[in-house]
Amino acid sequence: VQHIDEWLERHRPELAIVMFGTNDIRRGTVEQHEANLRTLIRRCLDRGVVVILTTIPPMHGYDDAVRRAVERQRKLAEEFHLPLIDFYAHVLHARPDDWDGTLPQFAAFDTYEVPTLICKDGVHPSNPQAWRNDYTAEGRRHSGFVLRNYLTLLACAEVIRTVFEGKAPDLRVEAVLGADPFARRPVEHESAASPEDDPFPVPAWFPEAPPLPAPRGRVVNVRNAVELMKAVEAATPGTTILLAPGRYLLPRSVQVHTDGVQLRGATGRREDVVLDFSASSHHEGVTFTNCRDVVLADLTVENVRQNGIKINSNLDVDRVLVHNVISHNVWQRHVKGPGVPDRHGKPDFVDDCTIEYCLFVNDRPKRRGDEPYEDEHPDQFRFNYVGGIDAMNARGWTIRHNVFRGIRGASGEGRGAVFLWHNATNCLVEGNLVIDCDSGICLGNSSARGERRHANACLVRNNFVVRCSESNILADHTRDCRILHNTVFDPESKNGRLLRIVHANDGLEVAGNLFCGPRIVVESDSPMQIHDNLIDDVRTWFRNPAEGDLHLTAAASQAFDRVPRREDVAQDIDDAARDDPTDVGADEFGRP
Repeated sequence: VQHIDEWLERHRPELAIVMFGTNDIRRGTVEQHEANLRTLIRRCLDRGVVVILTTIPPMHGYDDAVRRAVERQRKLAEEFHLPLIDFYAHVLHARPDDWDGTLPQFAAFDTYEVPTLICKDGVHPSNPQAWRNDYTAEGRRHSGFVLRNYLTLLACAEVIRTVFEGKAPDLRVEAVLGADPFARRPVEHESAASPEDDPFPVPAWFPEAPPLPAPRGRVVNVRNAVELMKAVEAATPGTTILLAPGRYLLPRSVQVHTDGVQLRGATGRREDVVLDFSASSHHEGVTFTNCRDVVLADLTVENVRQNGIKINSNLDVDRVLVHNVISHNVWQRHVKGPGVPDRHGKPDFVDDCTIEYCLFVNDRPKRRGDEPYEDEHPDQFRFNYVGGIDAMNARGWTIRHNVFRGIRGASGEGRGAVFLWHNATNCLVEGNLVIDCDSGICLGNSSARGERRHANACLVRNNFVVRCSESNILADHTRDCRILHNTVFDPESKNGRLLRIVHANDGLEVAGNLFCGPRIVVESDSPMQIHDNLIDDVRTWFRNPAEGDLHLTAAASQAFDRVPRREDVAQDIDDAARDDPTDVGADEFGRP
């Protein structure tokens, strides 16, 4: 208070935002704080300064003192007819149970990086890098500085509008100004969907993941993010890290770099363990580098700005198993394997990875604010740079029995749910359900590779692909690939691309498929075999196409026993043996 006249004389403000009290409470009494604040307000008003008063936020270890100080601050605002930003009320409304950065669940974060509203010193607003300048409802729940700035800017704008410009009040800021605004009427805020709120949409008919064998060798049990990070860093070859049920709020990527390490949910139920990267300072979730024979299983990875699961194939990685994982709200690639440089002048690969029994799902199309690269380069991809599994130089990969749902870009031009390119070789894509994504199963793309085609000797069989209108199945710069016995349903396709074949595709075979929709598109003059397919609008043939269930009904008699059975497609999508002759498409009617 002794400096107030000096400050006012030096700066000559028209408007002052006043928040004092945290030091007063710790060093004096609430009564002294009220007296000091009253003096400060009077001195400002005497000089014609408009005052916006702000309540102090909650403070660790001073619950009662802060509450009583806030009551005095509200009383003074009423007495002097001052606009009031009730920061205290907003903090408790947004995070009633976990506003305090000193809580154990935030132990893994640095002081100001805690993804709640008060940092780890228990006094100051937090300022995590992941939420800086994010003024969405979620940003205001995770950053104390963002919340305070947001409230202050709205309050200043309203005071300028009403006091300095003489305009009518803006009722939209009713919940910003006033003492404890939430005591009068709660204000709803947005919240991201989560597994607890909305069960993930996996059809009942889709096969459940078989349990993995019990761990062998050293087993480390972890219960929180700190223990997980320490266990991964200290892991020796062959270690299994079992994660207890719960939500693990991660401050950075989980980086596996040791052979034979397994990260597994302890219960086997993937919904029980959630690795949440919404507050991470990194843009990738779980990464694998310089390691082989590693496993990620029985858990959920969610809220990742760029790559959810990163197989750093350019850094000596082979034989990764991703099993029974939910990948939820990932905004570049759910699984990414970057290009592998040549070794001694010859092609090199990332070998023998398996991705199975997983769910890859986004709740909505990608948009501005989801990840930094597109925010900084909005015209390059127009917020369509999002996809499912994107693997380059993959050899011997198996991608089977996965569900891909809702992976879409802002304008419907997102990348493939499965996208194999840059010399992918001898890969198998089978038994998957791809539903309501922009692009389905893509072998290659239009960037020419010369003699090294994007996909070589890859097999796509027994998949259901539903309403992926950018391209349901794509073959683009391939060699000796096979697309066999898939069922594609897109009768209202805007592009008519139930299958698109474009550029060089020497040796491609397309056979035994059932395409429900307008047409397939062949834009290649390469030597190919396209035979024994059924292409028609037969939407009444299927059990429940709205939910992706393309199993045949009795109405599909024209599809029954239509083509010879092949040794390379001896079973159907349910792993049931096919008859000979067999049905077109992925399902053999009448088989369990």
